Formats: sequence, structure tokens, C-alpha cells
Amino acid sequence: MNLRDRFEQNPLYKWIFYFVIGLIGITPIIGGFATLSQGASGGKVLVYMIFLFIPCAAFLAVFFTPFLIEKTIASPIGQLFTGNPNIIEDKPIYGPVIASRNQGDYSQALNLVEVQLEKYPSDFDGLMLKAAIQAEDYHDLNAAKETINTVLSDQENIRYNLPIVYNKLADWQLNIFNSTACARQALETIRETYPGTKAAQLASQRIASMDFYDESIVATTEINDTYNDIVKESSRIEQEEGPLSFPKVEESNKAHKNKKLLSTCLRRVEEHPESIVNREDLARYYFDQTQEWTMAIKQYEQLISMPGSTTPQQVAWLNKIVDIQLKSGARLEEMTSTLNRVIDIAPKSASANRAQSRIMHLPIEIRGVSKKKAPLKLERRDEDLGLM
Repeated sequence: MNLRDRFEQNPLYKWIFYFVIGLIGITPIIGGFATLSQGASGGKVLVYMIFLFIPCAAFLAVFFTPFLIEKTIASPIGQLFTGNPNIIEDKPIYGPVIASRNQGDYSQALNLVEVQLEKYPSDFDGLMLKAAIQAEDYHDLNAAKETINTVLSDQENIRYNLPIVYNKLADWQLNIFNSTACARQALETIRETYPGTKAAQLASQRIASMDFYDESIVATTEINDTYNDIVKESSRIEQEEGPLSFPKVEESNKAHKNKKLLSTCLRRVEEHPESIVNREDLARYYFDQTQEWTMAIKQYEQLISMPGSTTPQQVAWLNKIVDIQLKSGARLEEMTSTLNRVIDIAPKSASANRAQSRIMHLPIEIRGVSKKKAPLKLERRDEDLGLM
């Protein structure tokens, strides 16, 4: 072990070393000053300066200058970027706990987290880690509940802790214990405790998705207008030229499917009126299948007014309303008014800038939609008929 490593391990050695070096360097200087103070000629002073004071000063500088630079200049500047290495942050260490858990040594992980919690009994991360080991690794939900009750006893941070705790509890109920009812109860606790908040909205979405996770509603897409025109034209030709007309099985099945889809959407919205997915599905049905523009817009308006809706959500839904208005042939003033609502929500945001830009380009969007809807007309020329 070299001298520097010994100093790092035991700072006492370092201070003894500097003391001895300082004593060796400063004693001759003090003796020289004592001799000169008794009276000396100029030549003697010069000799002392050259052969005593300057060598001793250089000796001290060699040993003490790096130390002084490190402590008085380099260290404060370095600490601006790296922090003070002498300040130890007082917080628990859970690295060994996670390592033991990843290796499957759950008993050791639990013991290690208990050691940290003895020092920091109210630490949120430690308590949640302990509860996770109890629920996920030992499948002891009662023990996990006792642990998270300790988390909820912190009244100063309960508004932040409660939604996290009960969402985690719902995860355990669903994924480990297969209890949808208990998971619903945990999520209902969030809704009842903090109604009208983002946490309550997210809990509502989870409840709705749990109730209908086994139902699959096929996502509908808007068919290109040109393709629609071709289909209509083909149907007209078949009706005019065909000797007999029979109802198409595909059309009957599609009508039945759409009716069933509407019934499902309405039922889901009725049972969970705060579900974003359910209302968006219903709005998409009205938009794509039946072109009931007013009903589609109504669903988005209800989502916008829903308690707990965020600014990005409201902005997205207002832009969807503009899309519907554009498709339905609404007036320019109506679409401009809707986009102004986006600007009013967050006047200085990027969303407001995009809304302002879209207002400027609305005439172009309107012309583009009108052009797609315009039927294709072929100019009739006399020369084509051989009349020229």
C-alpha cells in the first residue's frame, strides 16, 4: 500500500505527516530570524536568505502547495460540477435489496430492507419495496396490506401516496390473486377519496377497462371517399343493367354488425360514463358508420367537460371536433371558434400556436375536403362523337 492510499484510509496519518514536514521546514526559519534579531551584518543576512530561508520556503512549498490548491481553489470549483465529496447524503440504500431479490433470495432481500427501514422507518420507497416482496414473492397479501397501511399513515404526503398505493394494490389483486372485485374496490377508493382529479380519472379508466377487457370492438376506419363513389356507381350499374336484384349477404351482415356495435358502445357508456375509451368508441361509431356529426361532437364535448381532464386531452378532443366539423361541411366561423377555444385554454403554449396556424390554413383544408367530395365530370366534346 502506497503512502497516498494510507492517507485516504486514515486521515490521521496525513495530518501527522504534514505536521512533521511543517516542523522540519519552519524550525530553521524561526532559528534564523532569532539569530538575525540579535543583530547581523548585511552579508550575514544575505547568506541566511540564500542558504536558509529560500530553501526552507521552497521545501514547504513543495509539500503544502498541492494541498492548499486542492482545498482552497480546485476543490470549491470542482464541487460546482461534482458536488462536495465530504457531504454524505443521508438516505437509505436499496441496491443490495434489489440484487438479492433478483437472485431469488427473497428472505435476504426482506431482511436487508428491514435493516434500512429501522434507520428510515417512514421511507416511502422502502415500504413499497417491502410490500412488493411480501405480495409478489411471498404471495402474502395481508402482510403487504399491513405494510402499505404504514405508508398511508403519513398524512403529510397521503395525497401523493394514496393513488400510488391503491393502484399497486389493484395490480396485485388482478395479476396475482385474480380478484377483479377487490381490484375494483381499491380503484373505487381513489375515486371516492379524490373526486374530480387526474388520479380519479385514471382510476375510472381502469375500472371500465376491467369490466370490458374480454370484449373486442373492431376499430373502424374511414373509407376513402373515392372508393365509396366507385362502390356506389357499381351498385347503380348492377341495379340498372342486372335482370334481377338480390339483397347482398355482405350488406345485411354489415348492418347487423353495426347495430350490435352501437348497442355495445351505448351500454358501455351508460355503465361507465367517465370512461374515455368508451366515449371515444361511440364518437368514432357516429363519425365513421352513421355520419351523425352532432352526436359525435357531443361525445367529445362531454369528455372535455369531464372532471379531471387535462389540458393536452382537451386540446386533442377540440381538434377532433374540428375534424368532424370539417368533414360535415360546417362553416369556417364554427371551426375557427372551436380552435379559439384551444387558444383560450393555454394561450402561450405550443398547442395555441398550432391552433393559430390551423386557423390560417382552414380555407385550404376546406377546399381540399370539397375537392374530394366533388364528383368527377368528363367534358363532352363534339369531336369525340364524330360530328366535326
